[in-house]
Amino acid sequence: MNSSTDAELFREAARRAAAREAFVFCTVSATLRSAPRDAGAKMLVAADGGITGTVGGGPLEGVVIYEARQLLATAAPSRTMHFALNSGSDAATPIGTEAGAGEELGMKCGGEITVLLDVIRPPARILLYGGGHVGERVAALAAQLGLCTVVIDDREEFASRERFPFATEVRRSDLAREPLGGISPGPSDFVVIVTRCHAVDEAVLEAALAASSRYIGLIGSRRKIALILRNIARRTGRDPRQDERLHAPIGLRLGDKSPGEVALSILAEVVLLKSGGRLEHARLHAREGPKPHDRMVGL
Repeated sequence: MNSSTDAELFREAARRAAAREAFVFCTVSATLRSAPRDAGAKMLVAADGGITGTVGGGPLEGVVIYEARQLLATAAPSRTMHFALNSGSDAATPIGTEAGAGEELGMKCGGEITVLLDVIRPPARILLYGGGHVGERVAALAAQLGLCTVVIDDREEFASRERFPFATEVRRSDLAREPLGGISPGPSDFVVIVTRCHAVDEAVLEAALAASSRYIGLIGSRRKIALILRNIARRTGRDPRQDERLHAPIGLRLGDKSPGEVALSILAEVVLLKSGGRLEHARLHAREGPKPHDRMVGL
C-alpha cells in the first residue's frame, strides 16, 4: 500500500474514532507463496460496509468484509483468519470459524494468506448529568478508574473545568430545553442522572430512554423513582421498567448514603456491567486453599 493510501486510511480511522464509530482494521499479517497482497496491506471496514484500503480485492476481500461486519454486529472480539487460495479446490478456510469455511472463492493464486481482523470500538463513556456533590465524586472516581466522563449541568458554577479537572469534557446546557445537552448517547455509553431537581431528572431520563445508550441510571428514593416512571409511562405509553438498561434507583446497595459512597456504588454498578463481572466475593473459604498452579512467590 502506498503512502498516500496509508494516509487516507489513517485519516478515516481518526475521523471514525472521533465520531465514536466502531470499525475493523483488517491487516494482511502473513502470506505464503502467491497471494493478491503482501503482508502489511490494510483495509478499514465500517459497520455499514464502507471500506477504505484493500487486502486484495475479489472474493477474498468480500469474505473479509462480511466477517468484519459480523464482528461489529455481534460485539465479538478481534480474530485472525487464514485462507488457502488453492488452484485445485479454490477453497478459503478461515481458522476457528464456521462462517466461510471451505467457501469457493474462485481464486487460483495457489498461496495462503492470513488476515488479522482488529475490532476498534469506542471506549466506555460516562455521560454524567448533574455536577453536584454526588456528580463531583463520580467524575473524580471515574478518572481514577480510567473512564472517560462528560459532565453536563445547567448551572455555571457547577459546569466548570475547575470543579471537574479530570473530566474529558464539561458542558453547560439548559437541560429543561435540551435534556441530553446536545449529546447523542451511543451503545457504549453509560448515562448517569444525578441532577439538581426531580423535573430535570425526569426530562433527562425520558430523553435517555429514547436514545441507544448501554446503561441508564437515575438517583433518588424509590418513591421519587416510581413517580417519575409513572409520569413517563403516561406520556409515552411505555413502561420504562420494561427497559433492561434502566437502573433506578441507581447503584449497588453498599449501605452508606454519603456522597462519596453513593458515587462508589454507582461506579461499582457501571464497572460490573462494563466488564461482565459477577456480584460475589472473591475470597477463599475456610476449607479452600490455593491450587498448585495458583501459588506465587511471596504469597
